[in-house]
Amino acid sequence: MSRLLPRAALALAAVVFVLYAAPAKATQIERVVSPGGIEAWLVEDHLNPIISLHLAFRGGSALDPEGKEGLANMVSTLLDEGAGDLDSKAFQQTLEDKSITLRFSAARDSFGARVQVLTEYRDLAFDLLRQAMTEPRFDAEPVSRLRAQLLANLRHESEDADAIAGKTLMKTLYPDHPYGRPTGGTLESVAAIQVADMRAFVKERLARDTLSIGVVGDITAKELAPLLDKTFGALPAKAAPWKVQEVAPKVSGRTIVIEKPLKQSNILFADRGLMRKDPDFYTAYVMNHILGGGG
Repeated sequence: MSRLLPRAALALAAVVFVLYAAPAKATQIERVVSPGGIEAWLVEDHLNPIISLHLAFRGGSALDPEGKEGLANMVSTLLDEGAGDLDSKAFQQTLEDKSITLRFSAARDSFGARVQVLTEYRDLAFDLLRQAMTEPRFDAEPVSRLRAQLLANLRHESEDADAIAGKTLMKTLYPDHPYGRPTGGTLESVAAIQVADMRAFVKERLARDTLSIGVVGDITAKELAPLLDKTFGALPAKAAPWKVQEVAPKVSGRTIVIEKPLKQSNILFADRGLMRKDPDFYTAYVMNHILGGGG
């Protein structure tokens, strides 16, 4: 065994040498503006033939109409369930055949999408994204199917300790504000959402003036610029007027206990946090990860 020690030490020295010899490279972020004035932020990376795009529109579930809570979330589940000439099955089959990832999501203050695609299918993926945002079908079958799934999820959450605690916490912090409402809605509100509501959401919320785009991967600024116009140029120039009232969480020191016949207890607590522009934000962010892994 002793004869192996020098080799092990040498290997360790080599690893240490490599770690210290390779200087950290700052990520180069490039601002790209299309001929039509659409802006994106690009990080070129040609190591692998893959392109990833993330986008976000300002305004999310906090703008759901009263009695239609869960609207933004429901729209996010249906935009990739048929668009343009492609019904749900054809749209999903195209994504699967070309290994394209296309996902939409709704948060309280934003509505987003994520695309990941091999370079050779880049134009197809961007066009499918365009169709989903500008020509969603909302056919009866996928609407019925996804509504049933959302309602089933809500029934499950009504017995899930973590979901119960999270919804109770938000309602306690923001009792008279949209932030206190569940992003997924309720059994009653999801059942009340109509196709006309979803079409109005797309028309009023998905617009160029509230859009932010980030792209990483095997694409140049010259290639990306015209794609931005092709993909997002058909969106309305401006979203419908909206405003979410500014609010501070009501931190009162209360302790709320909800008794459930479950084997495990879940505990959530909250206090006022920091704005992202606060100089101590990232210090607190790192501390949070050290204390609890970011959870």
